Amino acid sequence: MYNTYLKIKTISKTSFKKYGTILEHTKKKSGYEPLVKVKSNGWIWAALTIKKKYIDFIECHTNSRESFEPAFGTTIIVLAQSKTPHKPEAFLLDNPILLNERVWHNVLSLSETSQVKITENTDVKGRRIEFKKRFSSVLTFK
Repeated sequence: MYNTYLKIKTISKTSFKKYGTILEHTKKKSGYEPLVKVKSNGWIWAALTIKKKYIDFIECHTNSRESFEPAFGTTIIVLAQSKTPHKPEAFLLDNPILLNERVWHNVLSLSETSQVKITENTDVKGRRIEFKKRFSSVLTFK
């Protein structure tokens, strides 16, 4: 198995729009502001600790949105649109995000260890695709 390197992009409203929502204040500068409302039979809150420096599979949830909220370390989230799972993009996960249903995703760590908080429906259903090659990200300096 060989590596394919992905350029790390920053999350912005423009670059992330096709994948979901950036969880940030939109109307207020401070205080409580509900950002997204989703009907559910219940929720799972989880901590995901990441040590892998590459991904060799990608998954999507067909019936649930899913949040990824950075806790510590440097996490890269790899995303692909529903019809093109073999064409992923890599983003520095430096903002909390909410993925749309059917967005392919996985994470890797640039730190020794990183951690994200995940929230998803309790009745989440999904699919997984194994890659024939590994995808990883590297930092480059000009």
